[in-house]
Amino acid sequence: MSDRYPRDSDNRDVGNYGYDDRTRAYGRQEPYAEPGGQRYAPQKPASSGLKFDVGPFIGGVVATAITTFIAGWVATAIVQAVYNRTGTSVFWMYGLEDPWIAGVYGALAAILAGAFMLLLFQAVPSPNTFFSWIAGLVVVAVIVLPFLAAGAITAAFGSAIVNGLMGFVIVALLSTTAAKTYHGRS
Repeated sequence: MSDRYPRDSDNRDVGNYGYDDRTRAYGRQEPYAEPGGQRYAPQKPASSGLKFDVGPFIGGVVATAITTFIAGWVATAIVQAVYNRTGTSVFWMYGLEDPWIAGVYGALAAILAGAFMLLLFQAVPSPNTFFSWIAGLVVVAVIVLPFLAAGAITAAFGSAIVNGLMGFVIVALLSTTAAKTYHGRS
């Protein structure tokens, strides 16, 4: 036999026959081919039914609660400082003594919103869309309601600013958390 017909170590024909097939990609193997040339079907990983990463999601909810607490505390302290500076003595939603109360309410709202988002993951086909709409409507309500309930317009402005800031923080951070941890329908 000549060297013109290449053979492997067992003297089997390897099929090149002296020409170079320029249509094949160098260094690539046949897709889904085992080394012996046998084809096989790719195995799909076993699904546990979860479409999101639970650990990072819960961590994101806790981080959102902490961030909302800090945002509510800082915003309340600023609004109270403005009221004290301008000599406006009004009784408003979060009182005049303790700015951390708004932060506690905000943190509780963030945890409830996270639990609601978890429920939406399991119940609806497009949880991010439903969460955005529902949370957006709740934020509008907590901004508008102080104007309907407060005796003084200055008290309503302070409460609306703090509520709006905390609502924005919750919606923005939980939406980002969902986008990073949910791997299902959007």
